[in-house]
Amino acid sequence: MRKFLFAALLSAAAAFAGPDDFPAPTNSEPGNPSPMSPQEALAKITLPPGFHATLFAAEPEVMNPIAMSFDARGRLWIAENFTYAERALRFDLRLRDRILIFEDTDGDGRADSRKVFSDHLQMLTSIARGHGGVWALCPPQVLFIPDRNGDDVPDGPPEVVLDGLTVAQENYHNFANGLKWGPDGWLYGRCGASCPGELGVPGTPPERRVPIRGGLWRFHPERKTVEVLTHGTTNPWGHDWDAFGEPFFINTVNGHLWHAIPGAHFVRPHTIDPNPHAYGLIDLHADHWHFDTGQSWMASRDGKADAFGGGHAHVGMMIYLGDNWPADYRGKLCTLNFHGRRINVDRLERSGSGFVGKHEPDMVQFGDPWFRGNELDYGPDGGVFVLDWSDTGECHDSTGVHRTSGRIFKITYGETHPVQVSDLAKANPEDLVKLHTHENEWFARQARLELARRAAAGEDLTEARQGLAALLGRESDPTYRMRALFTLHAMGGLPPEMLRRLLLDGDEHLRAGAIHLLTDAWPLDTILRPHPGAVREVPPEILASFTRMAREDRSGLVRLALASTLQRLPVARRAELAAPLLAHAEDADDHNLPMLVWYGLMPLADLDPAALVPLAGACEWPTTRRYIARRVAEDAEKAPATLNALLQLAGERPEAFLADVLAGMSDAFTGWRKAPKPAAWDALQTKAAASADAALRDRVRDLSVLFGDGRALDEMKRLALDPKADLRARKQALQTLVVAREPDLRSICEGLLGEKYLNTVAIRGLAEERDPALGPKLVKVYKSFAFDERPQLLAVLVSRAPWAKALLDAVAEGKVPRADLSAFHAREIRNLGDPALTQQLSQVWGELHESAADKRQLMAKLKAELTPELLAKADPSKGRATFTQTCAVCHTLYGEGGKIGPDLTGSGRDNLDYLLENIIDPSAVVTADFRLSTLTLKDGRVLSGMIAARSERTLTLKTMTEALTIEQAEIASTQDSPVSLMPEGLLLAFTPEQVRDLFAYLMSRQQVPLAH
Repeated sequence: MRKFLFAALLSAAAAFAGPDDFPAPTNSEPGNPSPMSPQEALAKITLPPGFHATLFAAEPEVMNPIAMSFDARGRLWIAENFTYAERALRFDLRLRDRILIFEDTDGDGRADSRKVFSDHLQMLTSIARGHGGVWALCPPQVLFIPDRNGDDVPDGPPEVVLDGLTVAQENYHNFANGLKWGPDGWLYGRCGASCPGELGVPGTPPERRVPIRGGLWRFHPERKTVEVLTHGTTNPWGHDWDAFGEPFFINTVNGHLWHAIPGAHFVRPHTIDPNPHAYGLIDLHADHWHFDTGQSWMASRDGKADAFGGGHAHVGMMIYLGDNWPADYRGKLCTLNFHGRRINVDRLERSGSGFVGKHEPDMVQFGDPWFRGNELDYGPDGGVFVLDWSDTGECHDSTGVHRTSGRIFKITYGETHPVQVSDLAKANPEDLVKLHTHENEWFARQARLELARRAAAGEDLTEARQGLAALLGRESDPTYRMRALFTLHAMGGLPPEMLRRLLLDGDEHLRAGAIHLLTDAWPLDTILRPHPGAVREVPPEILASFTRMAREDRSGLVRLALASTLQRLPVARRAELAAPLLAHAEDADDHNLPMLVWYGLMPLADLDPAALVPLAGACEWPTTRRYIARRVAEDAEKAPATLNALLQLAGERPEAFLADVLAGMSDAFTGWRKAPKPAAWDALQTKAAASADAALRDRVRDLSVLFGDGRALDEMKRLALDPKADLRARKQALQTLVVAREPDLRSICEGLLGEKYLNTVAIRGLAEERDPALGPKLVKVYKSFAFDERPQLLAVLVSRAPWAKALLDAVAEGKVPRADLSAFHAREIRNLGDPALTQQLSQVWGELHESAADKRQLMAKLKAELTPELLAKADPSKGRATFTQTCAVCHTLYGEGGKIGPDLTGSGRDNLDYLLENIIDPSAVVTADFRLSTLTLKDGRVLSGMIAARSERTLTLKTMTEALTIEQAEIASTQDSPVSLMPEGLLLAFTPEQVRDLFAYLMSRQQVPLAH
């Protein structure tokens, strides 16, 4: 009866009218659909034998739950987000978000108490309870809402403790989220790569802010300092720590599982790492994906990828350390699979310096098609709470938001018994120490949080510290020792001598933990610029201990901690620690170490480049050797002695060492026209000539051309023009001649325009010529190019006004099909800024509609025309042919196509409005990853594309046909545009039938045969 009355009261309050007039949440989905009832959704959950699910809470008690946190009484705090809106609106700031408190007083798995703690927030993505209040993440700010007396009523208005977590104007899906207390006493959070931020406490000047470009960050509640721990991935949305305090996080796409190594730069497609010297990025820490990577991820939805794990998107994560589920689940990583509507399970195994995730059977299936799980965590009784946003939409959809539903499920095993949690905020310190040996990690974490709060308040906790020190020193369960270690640190730190003793401990986790905690207050210099509070001095005895461990410690995990610590040391001291790490040959193929150590050494090239040479000599890792050589070669003009010294060393070492150095040099010189020849080059060239390795000889020859060796240049010319030589070798030789700008290049390239496979390189060599007469010559050979190579010729023709005129003349005369000229080419012609040429383009090809009114009119026209009846008559196979010709240059669909733009397979393609909006007005919402840059070169060419890489010397522009690496000195101007790389007017080149067929193909649910 009490449960019934509680629900009735909530139903009566569903209008949300009250003294503060909380705005009623509204639904914006077309057709106003409704979900199945919470009870039906509960009945459709499939569980392993022995498991049970209860409905802890549901609408109208809770709606749009986005995050959770527990307090010291075991109550569940929930963040509700109503302000997140559909694409056109982004955030509906007419609404407000709330923080609720739920309690299950009788332990039956259902909430019977609900309170509203705050309903005056907006853009709320996360909460964390602790240190006398609630921490709320409302990008761009982190707020602290004080409740120091614990009466569930805010003591005053929210205080801004951190800001700079910007929500990008062009992409509001990947913004900051995920507040969670770490075992070290820091408050951790996450941020997606599309929402770059500049972090600092309020009032921090720009030059002292800490940049974040995706990844994890943390804030210290007492020191009021912030640091960025990792960079990369797409959109982290879940993280937790294992029993030994190692952090892991879940990423929504592009690889799901990552070991959150401080200082790591992780893989993230389509984005330039903010440090141009990172070179290589660390990939995911799992040996599997949860979808079939051999197909598009679209093909892995709707139960088609059960054997893999259900889909590519993951939200929410826990490492189960509770005491209710069977022992086999302890330490397993659990995450919610968005499209698979299930819980994926990974087994974390030690591997090399870190861990690898192994695929375990999926655990729970949610049969409700509206299930949109976004967080899970275990509570004081070991049961796991699962938040369900409850909506029809999914990632990549923008059809609307359903705000009036939401569920919290609780999953337990066997017979459950109520766990009465006394208020730990009132517990005596000795009892809080005892909780560190509780089987359920939840109690240890809450006890740590409470002891840290009391220590910050200045309470006398001498006996508690003594009890924790005794537990730390005891030969007991190593997880209990780690708990004690972290709590002592969170309470203000351990004496350095105690931590130094732990560096000799027999357990690798204790040693690694001691390294991290000894350096915890040394700012991490990780992304774009030195941390504003970078440490200047380090205790010599600590650095001596670290170098000894780097040399002698047999644990890869310990070496990983040391490698991460490099970025906390003054740059001038890093070589001391790096050298013994680089000497471990057993780590040459390690997943993390070769790149992580390099990240720590990157700034050494600016401070003391000569120090990199002996490091290369000590290095047993090919990857890091290549990176060192690349960095040294990039400064060949500024510091030639360093490169010369490295080459002298390479000449004395085995051939594998030389090969790595040459590979690094080749990477460094990509795009260079000329480079100064090092003094040691001739001797090295002589040694390489005697090598049996043909690839090594070819690399030396290519570099010799770059250094101005006439003999090597003559050899390249002979090879390129030899019709009997290997075709691949000829192509490589011609490419080398193009880069070197050989004096006879024009005649060589014109002579090869008729040779297939070589003609695409030949037109690249002619692209830099200014002669207007070349335009008609290139147009004349247009049809001799293979169909899939013609776009490369078109890209050259539209880079210069006289050549573009010759092209348009040929289109007008029917010599070049009008349909071959895409909107990409039309935009390039318009970018040339020639009014007569633009007018000719309009006459020959069509007029672009630029105004918002024109675009809306065209959208309305096509929506009226592309009726279901018309699309039913379409030929999707012909539509695929049109897509292949026009769109597949940049976009992938069903596993085929280019990688420049987003993969279209998973977008909202079944929604005609979505397609029309993105095709007709692609620049309405565009992320920084896909913005257009237009380069005007000093030779007169105008090129457009996406900047994919940038160094001091070169810039790499990814166009619709190729990636061009250009010397910065050859660029007259660069114009970065807020418009999309995808041009407007894509449909203008098509007939009505082609438009119909293209939309039918785009809206298809599976691949179709290609029409010929």
